[in-house]
Amino acid sequence: MKTPKNDFFRDCRQLIALVQHKRPTTLPTALLTAVLESAFPFVNIIFGALILDHLLTGDEGVMLLVWWMIGLDFALGCSSRVLRWYCRAEALTADELALGAMTEKCMTMDYQQLETQETMDKKARAEEGCTSRGSFFEFVWNLSELLGHGLTVLYALITVSRLFVSSSLPADVNVWVQTLNSPWLALAAVALALAAPLACVPLTKWANRVNLEWYNINVDGKRRWGALSRVVQDYRQGKDLRTYRISDMLVDKYKRVVDTFCKHAKTFGMRTQAIQSLVAVVNLTTVLIAYLFVGLKAMVGLITVGMVSMQVGAITALAGAVREAVALVGCLDLQRKYLKEYADFLAIPSEKYNGTLPVEKRDDGDYNLEFRDVSFRYPNQEQWSLRHVTCRLPKGRKLAIVGPNGAGKTTFIKLLCRLYDPTEGEILLNGIDIRKYDYGEYLSLLSVVFQDFKLFSMKLGENVAASMDYNPQRVWACLEKAGMRERTEKMEDGLETDLYQQKEDGVEISGGEAQKLAIARALYKDAPIVILDEPTAALDPVSEFEIYSRFGQMVEGKTSVYISHRMSSCRFCDLVFVFDGGAITQRGTHEELLNQKGGLYAQLWQAQAQYY
Repeated sequence: MKTPKNDFFRDCRQLIALVQHKRPTTLPTALLTAVLESAFPFVNIIFGALILDHLLTGDEGVMLLVWWMIGLDFALGCSSRVLRWYCRAEALTADELALGAMTEKCMTMDYQQLETQETMDKKARAEEGCTSRGSFFEFVWNLSELLGHGLTVLYALITVSRLFVSSSLPADVNVWVQTLNSPWLALAAVALALAAPLACVPLTKWANRVNLEWYNINVDGKRRWGALSRVVQDYRQGKDLRTYRISDMLVDKYKRVVDTFCKHAKTFGMRTQAIQSLVAVVNLTTVLIAYLFVGLKAMVGLITVGMVSMQVGAITALAGAVREAVALVGCLDLQRKYLKEYADFLAIPSEKYNGTLPVEKRDDGDYNLEFRDVSFRYPNQEQWSLRHVTCRLPKGRKLAIVGPNGAGKTTFIKLLCRLYDPTEGEILLNGIDIRKYDYGEYLSLLSVVFQDFKLFSMKLGENVAASMDYNPQRVWACLEKAGMRERTEKMEDGLETDLYQQKEDGVEISGGEAQKLAIARALYKDAPIVILDEPTAALDPVSEFEIYSRFGQMVEGKTSVYISHRMSSCRFCDLVFVFDGGAITQRGTHEELLNQKGGLYAQLWQAQAQYY
């Protein structure tokens, strides 16, 4: 079993590798900056002491020392500032790239994983850990700072080493002076000055526990806060908010979340202030020890006034570097835990088997799809959504799928699109399990309009083509078939029109217009298998009739699957599957099923027909 120490170094190596992969120059630049900045204070400590001694003794060469100090200060200061600026820009870029990698992960991971609450929780924790709690910039900078403090300790030890050298004293000097001249006393004083910051170790661990507890609270609070904020700020929710006066309920929920958040924030703030106060006491203790020891040595003439300045500065810097290094180790340990959430999210493995077989390209659309004893239930659900479904999709013909809500119709489509894999049984394409095909090539066979389809705040032409590079003539032709050409021609920018008000001068389209664009997008893909899930739900009767009348032309020569609660759509199809309770209970043509008196199809048909 790995120890926590091993976990620390393993996670740090993993995170360093991620940073190096995103921005290779970030870490080396940060380390070089730390080297220069750690040397900077000792230029003033050493040269300041030498200048003071030369002034007191009247020695020449004071101005030469002053110019040397100014020159080194200028060189180190400018170099470190330029490097710090460059490092900050690089590291902030790495942060943006890290968030981009999360977005890419969400777009490429298995849909069945993305849809689970567990994955959403991991994503929220990864976002919080990667941004407000342990950004890559802070992690890289703290690594370089740790190196800098290590170098400061080295520089300081070299500087205070002069305290360990005994001065030659007359034989009649008193015991008090001899004691102050002892290198062992100097060693004890330095050790005592170091013991104070080392006492911060338990304080650092306490601070880390407080921060980790706050992080866990913050993730949950921000998720709830964000969900409510998105509802309130989304202008498309405004009609329901006002019509049903939901605002009072949302404000109440919002206040509860904020009150809980503020309560924990107050507790966190008080604990943090207590820790910082104790650390301040430790810092003061270190300075007092340094001044007491070095001051006593100066009083009895063992060191010069300039040496007092140098040694007090060196001991203070030494203790401060040790204290900061201890704190940084704790901070890095905390940050690697935060960023580990990000690394773990990116490392979520794909559960879905991705085959390697290429899909045969056929101009005649001869693709045979078959469900063979397929059963399915969603993750963490006991109830079966589909049970023992066996059927063949009619090749090159139109299939209607009908049934009551919750019958399994949309689940059937999700399995066909391989958004999920069957729990039992298999789906075959030309006699081969679809899991054995390359996933991207298999998807190229399908054009789908989902019931909950989404358009994007992009240009209209890009929405239809699902690409920034598209053929305008093809887009116009698809818009014509979907009944959206005339509306698009009236838009000032035509295909270049930005949709929705997230963009400046964006055009707000109706639900029916959006549905027509979704149909046009499916037609533009020109896949041999077309799946339409409630494609006319938002259309007016005239538009719906136009879609139905053009339906045969739209999918001519293609295998098409049509799901609808409007039974009249079945008259346009060659075959009808009736789903009920997760199974296909009836199948046949519209006329055949209508003649099965007492059957579910006839009941559904009569239930709608009586109102016409």
